[in-house]
Amino acid sequence: MKGDHSDLAQALNYIDPAALDYQKWIDVGMALHESGLSCSLWDTWSSKDTRRYHPGECARKWDGFGNGATKVTSGTIVAMARARGWEPHYASAEPDEALGWDDTVQAVSPAWADDIPVEDADEGPWDQAGQISDYLDALFDDDDHVGIVTRAWQRDGRWLPQKGTWSKTAGQLRQELAKCAGDVGKVIGDWPQEAGAWVRINPLDGKGCGNSDVTEYRYSLVESDEVPIERQRGMIEAMNLPCAAIVSSGNKSVHAIVKVDAGTDYDLYRKRVEELYQYCAGHGFAPDTQNKNPSRLSRLPGVTRNGRRQMLLATSCGAGSWTEWKDWVAETEDDLPDDVCDDWDAPIRLAPPLIGTEENGVLRQGQKLVLAAPSKSGKSFAIVDLAEAIACGGTWLGWPCAEGRVFYVNLEIADESFRWRQHVVWADREAHEDVGSGLDSIKRNFVRWDLRGHAEDMSRLAPRLIHRVLRRGPRGSFMAVIVDPIYKVNGGDENDAEAISDFTNQLDRISNECGCAVLYVHHHSKGSPGARRSADRMSGSGVFARDADAILDLSPIHVPSDRARRLLGRPDGGLDTAWRLTATLREFKTPDPVDLVWKFPRFYRDVTGSLSGFDVEGENPMAEANEKRRDRAATDNAAIVAAIRSAVGKCGNEPTRAEVLKRMNDDLDYEVTEENIKYWTTSKCKWSPFRAKNINGKWLLYDTNEPLPWGDDDEE
Repeated sequence: MKGDHSDLAQALNYIDPAALDYQKWIDVGMALHESGLSCSLWDTWSSKDTRRYHPGECARKWDGFGNGATKVTSGTIVAMARARGWEPHYASAEPDEALGWDDTVQAVSPAWADDIPVEDADEGPWDQAGQISDYLDALFDDDDHVGIVTRAWQRDGRWLPQKGTWSKTAGQLRQELAKCAGDVGKVIGDWPQEAGAWVRINPLDGKGCGNSDVTEYRYSLVESDEVPIERQRGMIEAMNLPCAAIVSSGNKSVHAIVKVDAGTDYDLYRKRVEELYQYCAGHGFAPDTQNKNPSRLSRLPGVTRNGRRQMLLATSCGAGSWTEWKDWVAETEDDLPDDVCDDWDAPIRLAPPLIGTEENGVLRQGQKLVLAAPSKSGKSFAIVDLAEAIACGGTWLGWPCAEGRVFYVNLEIADESFRWRQHVVWADREAHEDVGSGLDSIKRNFVRWDLRGHAEDMSRLAPRLIHRVLRRGPRGSFMAVIVDPIYKVNGGDENDAEAISDFTNQLDRISNECGCAVLYVHHHSKGSPGARRSADRMSGSGVFARDADAILDLSPIHVPSDRARRLLGRPDGGLDTAWRLTATLREFKTPDPVDLVWKFPRFYRDVTGSLSGFDVEGENPMAEANEKRRDRAATDNAAIVAAIRSAVGKCGNEPTRAEVLKRMNDDLDYEVTEENIKYWTTSKCKWSPFRAKNINGKWLLYDTNEPLPWGDDDEE
């Protein structure tokens, strides 16, 4: 066992057992067992999960811990707790500060490394000249110019280095050190005992000491003042950093001079230093980010500082090169879940439903859902409605929702327009008395991040989004993160399966690190939705259809025009629209399609069942084509009737066929024949109200809807 585990009980207070799956719950128990703590601590903590807790289960599991090859250490609990906002006892005592935009979320505690004390560096004899010479030999070629600083000045009680000198090469310095008889000040110059001395970590051109004077980008300085000094060296060695040298600063840190092997490529240097710093930060080392420049000063070994030694602790340790270290990282860094085969008899601990019930559910907490619909169909209103249902614990499209916090990433709608949508949707909820815990819960639980004009690829957005979520509370504080819409952040090529897989992996990362469900909005591809299966109507790669735990497809229902007015008519004379919601679910049984009516600003279930007999647009193309032909014919026939009526009105008291025919040809942009007018005015033409009677040898037209002024002569 390593280190002091007395703070693990406090760390457990930050971890909700109800938010863990079975394996993570077991890992906590194994870590407590390995750390020498009691089973009662695990049992008391587990009992907070009232739905899945079984008395005596912890004790039965406890006796079997420690017998297998797999060991789970205290670092597992520390990592879980830190991800949820806990800081261990060795963390910096400085006041809390808000995370910066580019800060790295520290996901792993340094508790996994052994302590290696450095106080011994101040004891016993030491060869100062040999220390400096060995350091120069480890970092520089003989003809490299070396920048050394032994002059310093004070500001606000701190000693700050001056520019120093850079005229001597490493070979010259080593020769002089070999002859100095232990008086290193004769070689490098005397230094203020309160301040110590410094050296630039990369070779210079002999003309200056700035970044532009660096001739080769060999090394980066890694140091941290936030981790106890006795743990720093152990962490550096445990991370197998490819160090040319490790030096005690004579104060509260050790300096690792890490090989980045970037040659003369400055862009490569920057990239590798960023990668190095992110790795260290992710493993709890928290490096000082001010040390990234290639001309950086580090502590020169072989000198003293306030009576303490700046000591060369090691040379050429860890991986032999940057490439070797990267290969080691790839081989050894396995943060994947453990494989298991001994949990058959363990209780199944499913997450509770987020949308719906156990018998009639749509999505569980912690899963992913995509809502797909055509453009400009009201899907953003629908997802705002869902966000409010979760925030207040109300219902959505008839399904009850678990109450909790929602983080809504708005990528498309202007800020004030989005706020307006929130308000009008809530006002409609109030009008229909579907407000759950009320408006106060909306104000408390609905967090919005407006990013219109600031969207970028999800690989860059995800870590920043995770920062934002975790800054508002520990892991599991939010029930859902909503991304609306995803075309703004999915990389641009929706048909690239590899790119979309990377995108959906980022959504998994958000879900895992934030402990929440991820809901996102996508659009249909072009064409009639009914021609494809509901799960395949989304635009782009089939990865979308395979990835989500729940796919909700919203497609328009084709309601014939002769029925639409009766079924969808509004008091203002307009028409609502009809939609069919089809669910494809991974976790729950597939429900029957739900027919909806869009009544601004929300969708409502069609409780009458009047829409069930109609098809989704494009599902029955022959029927739709026939209807279009009928509608077109009705329009054309109405135009003919109107033209006949107009011509009859212009003919005075004797509207003969010939006169009506002449006037119609004057008014229409196509030719009407005698056969046409004859057919339109006989009983064979069912859609025309006009007929003709032979009155005194003239065929006069009349409207059958009006009284007849003539006798009973035969109609032709």
